[in-house]
Amino acid sequence: MSAGPTGLSSDNPLDNAPLRRGQILVLLIALLLSALDGYDAMSMAFVAPVLAVDWGIGKTLTGLLLSSSLVGMAIGAVGLSPLADKYGRRAVVLGALVIMTLGTAFSAVAPSVPVLAAARLLTGVGIGVMVAMTTLLSAEFSNAKRRPLAVAAIATIGFPLGGVIGGLGASVILKTATWHLVFWAGSIAGVVLIALVFLALPESPAYLIARRSHDSLERTNRVLSRLGHSAMSELPAAIDRQTIRYRALFEPGLRPTVLRLTATAILIATTAYFSINWLPAMVVDAGFTPAQGSLVSAQAGMIGFVGGVIFAAFASRFPPNKVAATAMTAGAVALVALGFVPPALHLFVLTAGVLGFCMAGTTGMMYTILATTFPAGLRASGMGFVMGTMRIASAAGPALAGVLFAQGMTRASVCIIFAIAPVIAAILIASLPKQSAA
Repeated sequence: MSAGPTGLSSDNPLDNAPLRRGQILVLLIALLLSALDGYDAMSMAFVAPVLAVDWGIGKTLTGLLLSSSLVGMAIGAVGLSPLADKYGRRAVVLGALVIMTLGTAFSAVAPSVPVLAAARLLTGVGIGVMVAMTTLLSAEFSNAKRRPLAVAAIATIGFPLGGVIGGLGASVILKTATWHLVFWAGSIAGVVLIALVFLALPESPAYLIARRSHDSLERTNRVLSRLGHSAMSELPAAIDRQTIRYRALFEPGLRPTVLRLTATAILIATTAYFSINWLPAMVVDAGFTPAQGSLVSAQAGMIGFVGGVIFAAFASRFPPNKVAATAMTAGAVALVALGFVPPALHLFVLTAGVLGFCMAGTTGMMYTILATTFPAGLRASGMGFVMGTMRIASAAGPALAGVLFAQGMTRASVCIIFAIAPVIAAILIASLPKQSAA
């Protein structure tokens, strides 16, 4: 099976086709799914300062609650994402949405820390699957020319969009209602998206061809017609059917790249999810209200939109690994600055905004690299493995920060510690072989 210009196998019939209205609809659905991911992932961070007072819990338990969904993300990404290589992208997206919707509903009615932790774990399982699925959808429903832009844009705009909506919504909700409503809003959004996906999302042509079942040609042509493309007379003749097992990722051809990407993802996730989850609490600890903490987080996310758009545009002009290394290095500097700013709200917005700008670029470039590295038959498995290990590390970030803060360490000291990871990650990703990141 030959490889296309972005690294994806050329058995994707959309590679050299123009981008039609049906594909744009799928990309918009992927954007909404990514936004829901961002909202659900951030919702615990928005309610954490209020919940800590309401239930009388300290920073260590708060850190564990913030990490619960991240543990679930690891379980979902590693354990369930590969199912998309067996049962299809559409079925797994619907399953992930159901899990996320139930998890946020259970979070809203949780009466205690253990129950809330379990509900956040369940929510995280769905999020972990969905992150891989939105990247797959944006990669497999775009063409080769627009693929780096589509993957980077959806990853860097969708997730922060959910955070911005959540931050703005939480800042209003926490002034007029209880924290429970923040979770109920996410659950309602999940129900709406379940209906949208069921009605409007087709199966991926690349998946249908890679599976090579008896009706692959017929099903693929139905999807192509729905997307506005002409039918194929036959399936591509040369299909290298990969065994859908994790061990295939560690065969000599893929192993060095998989290990390097996994290490990079772990380092980035540790820092990113520390900053995402603890930013509202750090603002509150500096003397501001929980509503102001959520607002700072939302404003930082808005600035992250700009980073998402700019870095997504760079993805089509420069090697994604070089762009990612630049974003990671700048993010480390911004995190140190966040640790040292005096308690002035505009300075928190500025430094957190620069950090969000860089982290959005880092996320988009990482997902672009992942989506263009693995062959179609292993794409969900490969991305699931890397993202799963990434989520394990992301769970450690907020929990470790909670312990450090509980031990009396200052905001500046904790930020310096977490800024080391993206510097190391930048070195690793910058030296990624060009053909893997292309």
